[in-house]
Amino acid sequence: MIAESSDTMDLAPQEMEGIVIVKVEEEDEYEYEADHFQREQNNIKPSPQYPRRSTSMNERALLSSYLVAYRVAKEKMAHTAAEKIILPACMDMVRTIFDDKSADKLRTIPLSDNTISRRICTIAKHLEAMLISRLRSGVEFAIQLDESSDIVSCPALLVYIKYVWKDDFVEDLLCCLNVSSRITGLDLFIELEKCIVGQYKLSWRNCKGISSDGAANMTGKHSRVIEKLLEATYNCALWDHCFIHREALVSKEMPPSLIDVLKTAVKIVNFIKGSSLNNRILEIFCSEIGVNHAHLLFHTEVRWLSQGKILSKVYELRNEIYIFLIEKQSYLANIFEDNIWVTKLAYLSDIFSILDELNLKIQRKNNDTFQYLEHILGFQKMLLLWQTRLKSNCPSYYMFPTLLQHIEENIINEDCLKEIKLEILLHLTSLSQTFNYYFPEEKFESLKENIWIKDPFAFQNPESVIELNLMPEEENELLHLSSSFTLKNYYKTLSLSAFWIKIKDEFPLLSRKSILLLIPFTSTYLCELGFSILTRLKTKKRNRLNSAPDMRVALSSCVPDWKELMKRQAHPSH
Repeated sequence: MIAESSDTMDLAPQEMEGIVIVKVEEEDEYEYEADHFQREQNNIKPSPQYPRRSTSMNERALLSSYLVAYRVAKEKMAHTAAEKIILPACMDMVRTIFDDKSADKLRTIPLSDNTISRRICTIAKHLEAMLISRLRSGVEFAIQLDESSDIVSCPALLVYIKYVWKDDFVEDLLCCLNVSSRITGLDLFIELEKCIVGQYKLSWRNCKGISSDGAANMTGKHSRVIEKLLEATYNCALWDHCFIHREALVSKEMPPSLIDVLKTAVKIVNFIKGSSLNNRILEIFCSEIGVNHAHLLFHTEVRWLSQGKILSKVYELRNEIYIFLIEKQSYLANIFEDNIWVTKLAYLSDIFSILDELNLKIQRKNNDTFQYLEHILGFQKMLLLWQTRLKSNCPSYYMFPTLLQHIEENIINEDCLKEIKLEILLHLTSLSQTFNYYFPEEKFESLKENIWIKDPFAFQNPESVIELNLMPEEENELLHLSSSFTLKNYYKTLSLSAFWIKIKDEFPLLSRKSILLLIPFTSTYLCELGFSILTRLKTKKRNRLNSAPDMRVALSSCVPDWKELMKRQAHPSH
């Protein structure tokens, strides 16, 4: 710059002026470029872009891994399904719809067998923590429990819980305990105590209902599990024998002649289904002549709907089975030539189909106690009506459609028909007596006394309220409640439990009394459903699986908080 200045001083004014002008232009351009680069430098963020994008991709891949593991557990799939089925299928779809580059990005998602197992365990612990945090708030709850064995004959104890949360009852899996095969009833109670009180820090005082089956391992005099549980609750909880198990016990009561019909039908099915060749031949024969149903079913005592289904199938295929047995030269073919035996089979298929329908009604979720009571009492009255119909001078068989059709299509001796009618009447009488034994009226006295819970708006005048034997404060609440048109609209749109929970602040006495009566389980249906899922999870190929985390994720009513899970730093899969 100095040399350039000295040279400039020796020039003529015109040249000097031109050079000066040129110099000014160069300085302006330099200043412009300096300002431009300064602005660009200010726009650049301190953190580099590549690491930021990499971190975001890793977070999305981690979340995707959790979501896949959650779906695998919900669908009761093997942990290897994510890597062997889900990932290749997703890559094929993305490659087809988009391009190879987008499909290759899916490879960054960790989906190995061990990774999915870890993810499921993490989600299970998270769901368990959510459930326990709700229960530790002091809410009242009820439990149902049942014991069964898995594929390797290892005993498993399932415990479900029902509690009040927000605006309704919530049913959820509390725990799945793997217990020793030689454990006693007292040891079983100790294991429950360790889990519920020791690990979960819950109080038995908040337990208001216990439901189980009537098996000796729960209620027997040498087991005393239920007795110990009731003592732990300071006798504040009520034990209820599962409605479904009681109905199944009722259905086993039959006269000897009808038991022989059932056993013979089972023998016929075992003869056909016990041989794969016989089974295939019968199916081919049925398909050739255009029969809608070509499959017979095995009879299993532990399955509630087994008797009705097997008898219905045998009766529907009686002609085809008869022809098949003749070709096989089996003595069992002679049974179908006995019209009395076939008539009894028609009756049994009808009565057990009706019992199966009742069983299905009490298997539904979220049914309140009054709905179960209505189903049972309604069926008991139907039995009495049917007995009256059969005792009349002109007996009617309208309630048994298969039997009625069989009588109309076949010529049956009058004496034989009278004999069959007497056996049917004897069976219906036996069913009524057994129902009264397993469902005694005194068990339903508390429900009948508190029938206002079912429909509080049916009591509009003071006279009807006085007959309910309520406390004075409760009578005042019920009269105010029954006079509210707004709450009546809520009653029509909400479930019974949600209605009483919604008005707990406005009518605390009636609401609390209703909740305590509605919260206990009336069946162990959820436990039975859980055992069915356990058989899907723990198979012969996965007999060493610790099924508790998978059971938790598959059966939990809570929804995972993915943001909370993402805060935990998980190790990537190798």
